[in-house]
Amino acid sequence: MGKTATYTYEQLMASFKESREESKRFRQELAKASAERRRESAESRRARAESRREWREIKRLSRESDRQMQETKKVVEETSRKVREVSIQLGGISSSNGMYAEEYFFDSLEKKMEFAGIKFDDISKDFKLLRKTPDGKRVEDQFDIVMLNGNTVALIEIKYKARKDDPVEMVDQKVSNFRFLFPEYAKHKIYLGLAGFSFEKSAVKKAKELGIGLLKQVGETVECKTSWVKAY
Repeated sequence: MGKTATYTYEQLMASFKESREESKRFRQELAKASAERRRESAESRRARAESRREWREIKRLSRESDRQMQETKKVVEETSRKVREVSIQLGGISSSNGMYAEEYFFDSLEKKMEFAGIKFDDISKDFKLLRKTPDGKRVEDQFDIVMLNGNTVALIEIKYKARKDDPVEMVDQKVSNFRFLFPEYAKHKIYLGLAGFSFEKSAVKKAKELGIGLLKQVGETVECKTSWVKAY
């Protein structure tokens, strides 16, 4: 038969003490783990609460942004509407001014039938034509006042206010366009006149350089300055 283990009192007490300490360590670790889980759970709840708060803030900002965009859209639409109205009004004023200026200078020239000391047989306004070149290019132009005789043409452009580019356009475009659009006058000498109620100084200077006569309202009459004109 085997031998039965025997322990002394001291050994039994030591074993019991060790068992109690082991149990104590286990309870401490269990308590520590439980406290850690509670801490993590609290942090998780705080994180979820923060996440919900941030999401609510994002939605609030999104709604605010949508509202501001709608308000901006309304302002832009209202501004565009006002700009269109002003443009229409200005366009109407500009058109009326242009028509008045054209009638005024046409009536004056029609009475005299003379420009740059040259007598003319016919006078017309609003000469307008569209033709295509042999290669299919469209050429279209309008001439405010045209005066004619057997060998000479006078092209008078009307501007409510004449600017520097106006004389250049007449020489660079009007002359060649007229000869192309009205080939029956291609061999006629062409004289140019620029009429207006007011002139920029640069327009007057450029007109003189290019040999273009100037017609301007002075009181109740039209003053024609043509001493420098040349034929094209």
